[in-house]
Amino acid sequence: MRFFISSDIKRNKPLYAAVLMFLLFALFFWLASWVHFYTKYTFSTEGLIRYYFMDPEFPEKISISQISEDFHVSLFLHGVMLITLFSLFNLTSLREKVRIVAITLTSLLAILYIASDFPIIFLGTSFVLLKFVSFVAYQMAFLTLLLLTLVGIHRNNSKPPRASSLKAIVFIFSLFSLFFVLSNFLNFHSKMGFGIQGIRDYFLGNPELFIKGKSFEGLYKVFYPHLIAMAVYSLVVAHLLPFGGIKRRLSLFFGVSLFVFSFFDNLSSLFILLDPNFAYLKLISFLFFQTTALVASFIILTASLRKESYPGIYL
Repeated sequence: MRFFISSDIKRNKPLYAAVLMFLLFALFFWLASWVHFYTKYTFSTEGLIRYYFMDPEFPEKISISQISEDFHVSLFLHGVMLITLFSLFNLTSLREKVRIVAITLTSLLAILYIASDFPIIFLGTSFVLLKFVSFVAYQMAFLTLLLLTLVGIHRNNSKPPRASSLKAIVFIFSLFSLFFVLSNFLNFHSKMGFGIQGIRDYFLGNPELFIKGKSFEGLYKVFYPHLIAMAVYSLVVAHLLPFGGIKRRLSLFFGVSLFVFSFFDNLSSLFILLDPNFAYLKLISFLFFQTTALVASFIILTASLRKESYPGIYL
């Protein structure tokens, strides 16, 4: 992410072209979000009620497992997209306070939209419009930032960002990271619990509980994308850890631990099919990975709130 600190993007033709392509794909992503929302929920109250509570005549809430899975995926997807867009938007010539407010507002609307499933399922049908309202507000804020970034970079009126605006982006990332870790705990617990037998039942099945076992093909479809997804997440967290002012050895420990434990957490899902005892590896690697990510995220969060800066990292 260091090349986004430079204000000479337009002078670097390959980088400038790559940034323009990213913004174009971000626009496609924005358009696709409307299609995705409509196909999943529709734009009506009846459609939203149907999604969350099934048939109105026989109301049954959507499972917490499904909600936590959607929350988990959306946090990562929108988090990566927004942090990249914010880094580019931060180069525009808009006043720093305006940039910080725009970044903060867009982030809060994104979190509200992503997390709106929970108040809906707990508070009932009268809150289903929260999903639609938060979606529209978030999409409008996202489009505004996207267009301002495109215009600012195209006019070549960008300038190097100041420390406070960079800290705002780091702060937003740390929030997304904390929510991401919490969603992982919720997702894990809703599917398997935190017991060895629950993990075995989830992967190997349990006829007495009417749980169907997972196939190698099905698990591999989850294992494959998580390899790069967790690598990207671990890289960003490890990259930002020195910003927290911690010692190099401790930063190295956190960085290596994130990669190692995320890999074994992912890989152990496949190994459980070979030997049920790998459920221990699954639980241990998951807990160590999430705990490491949680502590690292708090370090980054507290660092972004300090007044002092750390030269050599961002400035």
